[in-house]
Amino acid sequence: MLRQVSLAIEPGSDFQSVAGAHGVTISVIDCRPLNRNDMIMLLELVGKSKSLHAAISSIRKIPGVRHAYEGENHDERILLFAVIRKPSICRATSDAAIICLECPFNSSEGPALWKFIVRRTRDLQRIMTNLDREGIHAKIEDVSLLNQRAALTGRQKEVMEMAVARGYFDFPRKISLSELSRLVGVKPATTSEIIRSAERRIMQNAMDL
Repeated sequence: MLRQVSLAIEPGSDFQSVAGAHGVTISVIDCRPLNRNDMIMLLELVGKSKSLHAAISSIRKIPGVRHAYEGENHDERILLFAVIRKPSICRATSDAAIICLECPFNSSEGPALWKFIVRRTRDLQRIMTNLDREGIHAKIEDVSLLNQRAALTGRQKEVMEMAVARGYFDFPRKISLSELSRLVGVKPATTSEIIRSAERRIMQNAMDL
């Protein structure tokens, strides 16, 4: 059974330290594993042009940031692709399949709030143990059955549970989209859309809590 978990995490985020120092806002829009040690984060920076470029310069100096490439650029908004060594928080989930709903790196005040979906209680226990090993203090704020929190359709629940159980969200993936599609009996494009729709509904319900 899928569960939604909320953790209070300390310490805070280097990104938010940079944001506070330069008077800008920094949000993690998306992230993807790059390899076993590194990942890519898509960051959105909002603020005055001069402050944004100063913040980017500071981000490039954060330990573990390997590269930072500027993407879409408006007067007071810049998208930044950052290649970084996996943060301790992300390393703690390396052997547990989760879907993040709220990134702890977006919390401007401590403790940071981290919301995610996990399939099994032992996966949550493993994450808590790994966080402790990484020297990160984490407190469980809430654990609830997902079907009590998010109004997913029966088909969406079925596909999401199969995807998590078979390792679709693991890195590296243990099952391809085509293989998952065969298991649930629909075309790959349909499976992909079901997963995207379920993720959007889950995230919307999480933000409404």
